[in-house]
Amino acid sequence: MRHVRNEQGRVGSMLEIKGLGYVAKLDARQACALIAAIGLVAAGCGGAKKDANEPASSETSSSETPADSSNASGSSAGADGGAAAEGDPKAKSASVCTGFDLDLTQVLGQSACELAKQDDKVKDLKNIVDVKLTSSAAKVAPGGHVDLVVTFTNKSKDNVVLDFVLDPTARFSTEAYDKKGTRVDVPSKAPPPLPSDIAERAATSQSMAQIKLVPNGSAHAQIGWDAVKMKWAPDKVRGTPPEMGYPRTPAGPLAKGKYKVHVVTPLVNVNEGVDKEVSSPAVEIEVGK
Repeated sequence: MRHVRNEQGRVGSMLEIKGLGYVAKLDARQACALIAAIGLVAAGCGGAKKDANEPASSETSSSETPADSSNASGSSAGADGGAAAEGDPKAKSASVCTGFDLDLTQVLGQSACELAKQDDKVKDLKNIVDVKLTSSAAKVAPGGHVDLVVTFTNKSKDNVVLDFVLDPTARFSTEAYDKKGTRVDVPSKAPPPLPSDIAERAATSQSMAQIKLVPNGSAHAQIGWDAVKMKWAPDKVRGTPPEMGYPRTPAGPLAKGKYKVHVVTPLVNVNEGVDKEVSSPAVEIEVGK
């Protein structure tokens, strides 16, 4: 629209429309009517005007994250495919008590691995679990020290469950025998009576812990052994848990020779012979200079 001077010399508003080979000139009133008519036609054909700031339907706002349809609730999935709520004891047990390389001295102290009810089902682990006891040294000086490591390895293609008794903790101890089969790390005489100021004590009730080894996975525990003879120690009764028996203390080095040293583990519910080769494996250690 531009301003033009009409015949009377007055300035008015005129609209020039070019197209189809001619120019049409309209005064202000005619131009307004034409523009209104054009607006009605555009509204009927194009629909409501879209806000320039509104994103297109195919776009996602940068401040929103698309919902994951596989986990719409936002919780993590459990091993059985269901949602595992945070703090779920079963989920915690699965993560803490199941593994490829478990330290039994740590895992068996976890409350998540303790069973609510003791299991008494005996398992035959032959050709399924390999039990091995190794020593940090094959020979040690009289009175010397070695570290023993007992390892349970799952040789099968399935998960294997192992049960351990707690009283109230998991206990690993050693026993040493000479060539004649005589135990050499306990006094030959029976233990003395308890000191007069200590009442007879009862052991705490036992419970059970359970772990699960994945295929080719293993669980291990380390315990030390000293090549010494022992004597009873009445002065150590106070403060010693009754589950550990009458306390002992070193009484000099063992004599030279070869000894079979067992690690007595808290493993239970396994099918084994009189030598307890599964729950109490042995290794031969020579004592000498």
